[in-house]
Amino acid sequence: MGIRPCYTALELEKALLTRWVIFNPHRMFPGNTKAAFRWWCKWVYDVCVRGPGKKRVLIDEVWQWQTNQQIPPELALIAQTGREENIELVLATQLPHRINAAIIGQSTEVVCFRTDERLALETIADLGVAPEKVQGLPLGSYVAYNRLSRACLAGRVF
Repeated sequence: MGIRPCYTALELEKALLTRWVIFNPHRMFPGNTKAAFRWWCKWVYDVCVRGPGKKRVLIDEVWQWQTNQQIPPELALIAQTGREENIELVLATQLPHRINAAIIGQSTEVVCFRTDERLALETIADLGVAPEKVQGLPLGSYVAYNRLSRACLAGRVF
């Protein structure tokens, strides 16, 4: 997509004008990614409060930043109260079984690509997705499940 990552708070603020913000924390927080993640979550929430309209926040492999017993308060703020500020939280992971139950409990949509990993399949089954549908997917295909309406959609990315 050609989007340059931001390394400072000032660069993040400037990037808001493009409506796309990617944060690389390694200059602001060398060797301390956990502190960087907490700072970034707080920054995101504060920015979302300032602006109108829907905002989408993507966190890749969120399990790295939380445990089954604890969620950083800054992440909990986005996950549990973000809807009030029109924040749509999008999480991507290959290890859904490592995501805290409080975060999973807030999810309304589940999108799955092919996996054969037993614990991942058990977790998505608990979320309402038929594991056999996921195991048999061709590469590049997905199954999307709406946990509220129970509607299921299948498609192909490539």
